[in-house]
Amino acid sequence: MKPTSLFATVGVRGVIAGVLALAIAIALVMSRPEPVPTTDTVGVVPEETTTTLLEFLPDTDPPDPTAEPTAPPGSLFGGDPCTALVADDFARTVIGGVAAGVLVDFFPLDDDACGFLVSANAQEFNITVQAVDLSTFGRPPADNENRLALSDIGLSAYGVAGDNDYAVWVKVKNGYFVVTTPDQTSALRLALIAANRDDATQ
Repeated sequence: MKPTSLFATVGVRGVIAGVLALAIAIALVMSRPEPVPTTDTVGVVPEETTTTLLEFLPDTDPPDPTAEPTAPPGSLFGGDPCTALVADDFARTVIGGVAAGVLVDFFPLDDDACGFLVSANAQEFNITVQAVDLSTFGRPPADNENRLALSDIGLSAYGVAGDNDYAVWVKVKNGYFVVTTPDQTSALRLALIAANRDDATQ
């Protein structure tokens, strides 16, 4: 069959219909959405960002985003490390080997730590109480770090002397914390007070 004979057999209308059908088929193929590859999540653990060791929950049910959050039962220091020590604790403690302390001010250092500014015989000292996690509490000793095991504070505790301060690390029922003061004597006493206060709030 000659090339012209197919055109003659189908006719003008047939050719137009064929071209139109071909154009529609091409359009349908082009407009089909590309398949979206599925995400393989097997074995993938989503990352969690923790901003604080002390949990807070809304105090309303259902939760009200405008309500002041409250700490759930069993939170370390009721969710606020600034409640670990009060003015009377410093008044009954010799700070830095100088004199009994007077609480000048206290303020959150971050969500998990509180700073206490204490005056003793006209000298000012910084004391901190900080919540820590198990991995921090149980970390291996650093080079040249001498730990003193303590048996009468919380469930377990140890002391570490710094260049210009002394830190007492404590485990209690509700978590872990560290008290840092200018000297060993005040650190031991204030850590014991803080541990007993946390126990008393339960």
